[in-house]
Amino acid sequence: MAAQNQSAHELLSAMLNKPLYVALRKPGNLARMPQLLEAHLHWMIAAERRGELFASGPFTDDTSAPGSLGGLSIVRAASASHARELLSCDPFVKEGVVTIEVKKWLLMEGGFSVAVRLSDQSARLL
Repeated sequence: MAAQNQSAHELLSAMLNKPLYVALRKPGNLARMPQLLEAHLHWMIAAERRGELFASGPFTDDTSAPGSLGGLSIVRAASASHARELLSCDPFVKEGVVTIEVKKWLLMEGGFSVAVRLSDQSARLL
């Protein structure tokens, strides 16, 4: 049993262990969504460019409009309160289109691949 525990400890210590903050976005006053969508998207793109936004998007299914089921945002922040402060500037949060619940999350494992084509200077996630 001790060998299994040591092995698990070694596996965990080799993983990324990157603290991030997950914001579960819950639907609020969705009637304001169309009016604020452009401002929300501009804010998200700016947060991404500042390096604050790791990933974000709406929950979807085959019968609901994007955003009507809420969504998820993952931000780089120093603390949960810092994450809430960053996200409070999002027009959707500021105007009550969504409410957020912030939780600390450790990014441990996973991966992604990127294809870069020099001939046309394009890149895409695989």
